[in-house]
Amino acid sequence: MPDRPLLRLPDGDDVDPPAKPTAREAVALPSKTRQGARLAPKFARLAQAIQPGRDPLQLRADPEAIAPERAIVFEVAGAVVDFYVEAAAAGLEFLADDEAIYPPDDDFHPIKHPEREFDGRVYMAMPDLRALQELLRLWNIYSNGTRRMPNGFGMWTKLFARLKDVRAWGPEDRVLPETIASWHEQLASAPGASVRFEIELWYRESPEQRTRAMSAVREVVRASGGTVLDEASIAAIRYHAALVELPASQVEALVQNKHVSLGLLDDIMFVRPQSLALAHEGEAPEGTVAVDGDTQLPTETSPIAALLDGFPVQNHVKLRGRLAIHDPDGYEQGYEVVHRKHGTEMASLIVNGDLNANEPPLSRPLYVRPVLRPLPTGDERTPADRLLVDVIYRAVRAMKVRDGEAAAAAPDVLLVNLSLGDLRRPFAGPMSPWARLLDYLAYEHRILFLVSAGNIADTIEVPGYQTWTEFEQANQEHRDKAVLQAVHSNKARRTLLSPAESLNALTVGAAHDDNLPNRRLPLDAIPPWSCEGLPNLSSALGLGHRLIVKPDIFMSGGKELVRRRSTHPLVIESVPRAQGAFGLLTAAPDGGGNTNRTVLTHGTSAATALATRTGHLVHDTLMDVDGGSMHSDVPRAYRALMIKALLVHGASWHNSSLLVEEVFGPHGQHEHNARKDNVARFLGYGRVDVARVIACTSNRATLLGYGDVEPDKAKLHRFPLPASLDGKREFRAVTVTVAWFSPVNPRHQGYRMTALQAAPGGEAGYSLALERVSAQPNFNAVKRGSVFHERREGEKASAFVDDGDLLLRISCRATAGTYDQPVPYAVAVSVEVGVESAVQAYEEIRDAIQLQAQLKARPQV
Repeated sequence: MPDRPLLRLPDGDDVDPPAKPTAREAVALPSKTRQGARLAPKFARLAQAIQPGRDPLQLRADPEAIAPERAIVFEVAGAVVDFYVEAAAAGLEFLADDEAIYPPDDDFHPIKHPEREFDGRVYMAMPDLRALQELLRLWNIYSNGTRRMPNGFGMWTKLFARLKDVRAWGPEDRVLPETIASWHEQLASAPGASVRFEIELWYRESPEQRTRAMSAVREVVRASGGTVLDEASIAAIRYHAALVELPASQVEALVQNKHVSLGLLDDIMFVRPQSLALAHEGEAPEGTVAVDGDTQLPTETSPIAALLDGFPVQNHVKLRGRLAIHDPDGYEQGYEVVHRKHGTEMASLIVNGDLNANEPPLSRPLYVRPVLRPLPTGDERTPADRLLVDVIYRAVRAMKVRDGEAAAAAPDVLLVNLSLGDLRRPFAGPMSPWARLLDYLAYEHRILFLVSAGNIADTIEVPGYQTWTEFEQANQEHRDKAVLQAVHSNKARRTLLSPAESLNALTVGAAHDDNLPNRRLPLDAIPPWSCEGLPNLSSALGLGHRLIVKPDIFMSGGKELVRRRSTHPLVIESVPRAQGAFGLLTAAPDGGGNTNRTVLTHGTSAATALATRTGHLVHDTLMDVDGGSMHSDVPRAYRALMIKALLVHGASWHNSSLLVEEVFGPHGQHEHNARKDNVARFLGYGRVDVARVIACTSNRATLLGYGDVEPDKAKLHRFPLPASLDGKREFRAVTVTVAWFSPVNPRHQGYRMTALQAAPGGEAGYSLALERVSAQPNFNAVKRGSVFHERREGEKASAFVDDGDLLLRISCRATAGTYDQPVPYAVAVSVEVGVESAVQAYEEIRDAIQLQAQLKARPQV
């Protein structure tokens, strides 16, 4: 237990929320006459098609036509708030909406800045014949302008005024370019072999409609000579999908022409490559020196951390007696020990940390649920005959929820490690079903998912260099800048691997760091840069959905090296593994029966495992009542949030962020936010300093608290500042982190239903003459996700106000539809002074809080 444990932040009081944020920039719209002329042909065609006596099936014969039981797309400039209710009143079954970015034109453009792109919204609904008739009736009322919209339909006037286009969802929407690219690759690598892929259907509210939709898919697949291998429906995230297999000839036909077969099926939203998480270790180097086991076994019996991964070597000396393996699917059978690489490495890092750091093992067993299967090549992958989203859903539900006679396998789990990523689903804007699932499960079960950002193995061209010798002998600063510029130029190809875009999860990147002694560099490889605090070259870049800061944090991922791939121009790549050169030391399988073998591993998977271990250590520290913790009585529902808050609280950008900002740009005077977003894309909130997470110092006091706040409400937390700092001129800083699990609305483009924000609660800021520091994500960015984190510093003398207390207001607002339930949150606040300061910040704040508590506890006379 630390000498100075984290302090208890006093509970918050109800106060008024801040003023609501200002509206977005107004968009110029066409006149009603112009709008009528633009859209009249579309509605005229619809009027002809739905005339009395017209066969609806004949209307659906044209895949481009708006027709019954076909998704209809409304492309809208800006947004129409609360359109859902009136759409339902018109008979439309609302399916989803999404964000859109439109280029300006003569009809639609921002008023203040006509040259800029502007935000829009895409609404999708599934109409029946009556709904199409009602849509046409409402359009005629609007375009004729002879009377007002009927009561309850006023929002349609706003929608028609902003409508850029109305069209049917067709084959071009359904069969995505990345799907075609994946099929090309699979057909080329295995000519004539059948192809497996996923079909995402429109999620229909009615079970009967979902059944009919799946029957239609089965019929088309069967007629094409294929098979439906798996099906899943998860109402909470509006997910309905099938895994199918088609003959190569049928897939080739779809590649050549999307207007055949599945491309024409109206029940289908998307056809996508099969989700695939693959643990590819390549040729592992020979094991390092053998290690001894630990004599002391876990002192606690109930796991609070879980690993969803491959099957580990449970008898390894570093894992024996420390794993609680739950294998209801029988994965152990056929999983040869020599192939149990990834699960063994991840389990070892969570339980023991980097073995080169010589840390004690965890006090509790690690719950392990295998979700990978071995391949003959030695790689490990998610099941080939199952939908990956459903595999994870069932694994987490089995862990947390009683199902019939089966008890929850590990109900106390708070942390779930997912050192996996979908190689066929790099994040490109919309939330993936896997990420939506994690967001729902995190909120529903109050668990923190720690997810790897993903490793990008693509080569990268380094500007300004033609040969390896030229690069190797270059000035180190020039080389650093050249590699950073190469990364920035290729950011579109180096994005997160889903589900790393998850809103409620903590996404972990790999920092260029390890504890390896006596490093032996190969002759043909060097570090990519000399700056401390930078990620590995292979660590995937953010940002996340709606520009959320992602990755959230960075942990050690091994000092990865790079080598030449080709020259003229110079193209480099990350070194997969190199014995003795870099990495984190972990337990490893051995085909010869040895149970004490180790190996060096690296990457975002390893970094995520270390983050999970750190979260576990945070939990142990908070629950250590015998060691003096002030948080051992915190209700279980808030513990994962406290861990989430503290992990981010300990993160910060290194001085290298200045170099990243210089290289990434943009460099315009008014492009501050864009520059910070580009740095956050690379650094997230920064590297975690574990010491700051679990302990205080004499010059730094960290207070940890929790609470609930409703939308359009606020909580005010207050605590005393060090009295001896009052009016004194010296360095001081305040760091604030608020974490929550937001409910999500998959039908709304806002998606995140609740937004929390922390701000000074008094009129004079934080009473400490502080300014927001530059080396962190921009203020707008930290308000986008489910973590609010910022640091302020100052040196000016400041007389205390607010009775010498620091006032922190935490407010909440609903951001994606109506939400009126309390939102649980955790908050960490650090107050620190200079290391050489005479101010004993920790002791003064601690003593003042204790005095306040004693005075409050005294009976009133």
